[in-house]
Amino acid sequence: MKKTTKILLSVAAVGLLAVGCATTSGTVSDESLSLRKAPVHTENVIKLQKVTYTKAAPGQAKTYERSYVNAPPLIPHSVEGLVPITKNNNACLGCHMPNVAASVHATPIPKSHFIDFRPSVEIIKNGKLIKKGKIVAKVNGGANDVYAEHMKKLYPGRYNCTQCHVVQANVKPLVGNNFKPDYINSLTTKKSNLANTFDQGVDTTK
Repeated sequence: MKKTTKILLSVAAVGLLAVGCATTSGTVSDESLSLRKAPVHTENVIKLQKVTYTKAAPGQAKTYERSYVNAPPLIPHSVEGLVPITKNNNACLGCHMPNVAASVHATPIPKSHFIDFRPSVEIIKNGKLIKKGKIVAKVNGGANDVYAEHMKKLYPGRYNCTQCHVVQANVKPLVGNNFKPDYINSLTTKKSNLANTFDQGVDTTK
C-alpha cells in the first residue's frame, strides 16, 4: 500500500473517532427536546398548566387588534354558555349578525362570510363560463367575480365560528413572539376588508 494511501486512511480513521466521541458527549436527552422539559415517551409525569380564560361578559370586554391584516379577530369575552356550536344552535349569530351587531355594540360578521368562493362553475369548449346554467363570462374576459358568489345568508363554511376565532387565556407564552403586523391603515386593525381585496393581484379567470 502506498504511503499516501496509508496517511489518508489514518486521517479518515481519526476523523471518524472524533465524530463518534463528539456524538457520545453531546447526547440529547428526551427531556430537552420539548418546551415543557419532560420525557417525550410518556404523559404520566406531565402536570398541565392551570389556565384561566377571560371572564368579561359579551359587550363588556375590550376588543383586541387583529394579529395581522384580515386575521380572524380574537374572542375578547367569556364563551361560557355559548359553546359548543352545533348544527342546531350558534349563539354567536345572536349578536354578530350584521343586522343586529350595531345595536348590541358587537363586531359584525364581515362581508367575506357571505360569499361563496367555490361556486359550481363549468367551462365549455368555446371558452365560455357557465354558472348556475347561465353564461357569465369568457375565460379571457377578465370577469373578476366569476368564482365568487355573493349570498344573502351566511355561507355554511363560515358557520363554525370557533374553528378560526378563539378565546384568550391568561398564560405566559413558552416562546416569545417578535412579529409586528404591517397594517394597511388604522381601520384594518379592527375590521376586515377581505371581501374587497381577496382578488387583488390575481387573475381569477385562470
